[in-house]
Amino acid sequence: MRSKRAVCPNRPRYDSPASRRRAARASVAAMREDDIPGRMGELIRHGRIASVDLAQGTVTIAIGEIETQPIRWYSGAPGATKLWLRPKVGAQVTVFAPDGDIVGAVALPGFASDDFPVAADPDRELVQFEDGAIVAYNPDSHALEVVLPAGATAAITAPGGVTITADVTISGDVTIDGKLSATGEIHSDDDVTAGAISLKDHKHSDVQSGGSLTGKPQ
Repeated sequence: MRSKRAVCPNRPRYDSPASRRRAARASVAAMREDDIPGRMGELIRHGRIASVDLAQGTVTIAIGEIETQPIRWYSGAPGATKLWLRPKVGAQVTVFAPDGDIVGAVALPGFASDDFPVAADPDRELVQFEDGAIVAYNPDSHALEVVLPAGATAAITAPGGVTITADVTISGDVTIDGKLSATGEIHSDDDVTAGAISLKDHKHSDVQSGGSLTGKPQ
């Protein structure tokens, strides 16, 4: 008959897997309570842009009644290829402050609000500007559309030239400061004027019968 091993009633039992798991959970709980008490509220905050400094690339954020010092905003692509989207006062942001230190904080914009609603276009991917201008593409119909508001202008500067491979329709007047060359026919439903001389209605002087040449068109 085996004798039972005497166990001290006050001795902690850490020798079983269950005891080790309980000890680990207690350690984690203690770390959460001692090291990061409510820290998530310090690390991540929501607010609105109170001011913008474009030259420095910083914003101040109003969080409740508190306004932060100038901090950076997430611009998306500040490298060799840059994406520049100016933040607007009043826009909602989320502030991330590593270790709860606002000095190293960064503001993440891009959240819709009543003042800055989403474009909500069900068919097109688009960029919509503050004045209503739109650059949009419909992947289903394969249609690219650029719409500018009244009075807006567009300019393309390409010292190496521009090549368009497509049929082109222009509604409006066209002014060319340079030569015009064509390898095909040129048609006009109306008159063509060259140096104030009408192609349709011009007259010739010195008209003679036979093989003589007429004078210049008038």
